[in-house]
Amino acid sequence: MLKRIRFDFSMLRQIAGQGIPSGIQNSIISIANVVVQSNINTFGSNAMAGCGAYAKVEGFVFLPITAFTAAITTFIGQNLGAKEHERAKRGARFGIICATSIAELFGVILYFICPYVIRIFNNDPAVVAIGVSQMRTECFFFFALAFAHSVSAVMRGAGRARMPMFTMLACWCILRVTYITFAVRAFPVIETIFRAYPLTWGASCVVFLIYYLKADWVHTFDRREAANAAKAK
Repeated sequence: MLKRIRFDFSMLRQIAGQGIPSGIQNSIISIANVVVQSNINTFGSNAMAGCGAYAKVEGFVFLPITAFTAAITTFIGQNLGAKEHERAKRGARFGIICATSIAELFGVILYFICPYVIRIFNNDPAVVAIGVSQMRTECFFFFALAFAHSVSAVMRGAGRARMPMFTMLACWCILRVTYITFAVRAFPVIETIFRAYPLTWGASCVVFLIYYLKADWVHTFDRREAANAAKAK
């Protein structure tokens, strides 16, 4: 029985082609956040604590969005594999609209209640002020973050994992780090760092929107099957 076990190298290439770019994408975000955090640290312990409190709130708020994006990837992959192209398109639109709407709803709510939410983690007025400043700078742009993650999930489900990887490398890593490096020197206040997030979220949204509308991502698997069939002949 064990002798029959063999690697399906064609399937292995497909899995690696999806998994490796997704792993790199997550690493890119982490690397960029390290650079951002190192700049935040230069503003002192209150800034570190305030931004840390904000990060906890944002992470909790985006749990539903993370669940949506995981569902979108699975839904798109299953339906495109079953040749249900129109159903995949409808599901992508529904998932993107739901994710962005929920994210923006949370953003609007947090704008008004953020002082109370930040105080859950720290009662120091200076820390609360910084956490509130970051949240009110970024919360109205949560829809952009959700949109970027949702379209990224669609592309992964359609077998185009490299596209979101390169987009986030360009926008969330290179653009964000470049902006912070130069902008903080010109405007040495912590709000300059906070503005990096809406700026880079927005830039990635433009790229994702153009690609989502213009690229023929729906027929990716069909073209691969046709290419494999041609090779087999």
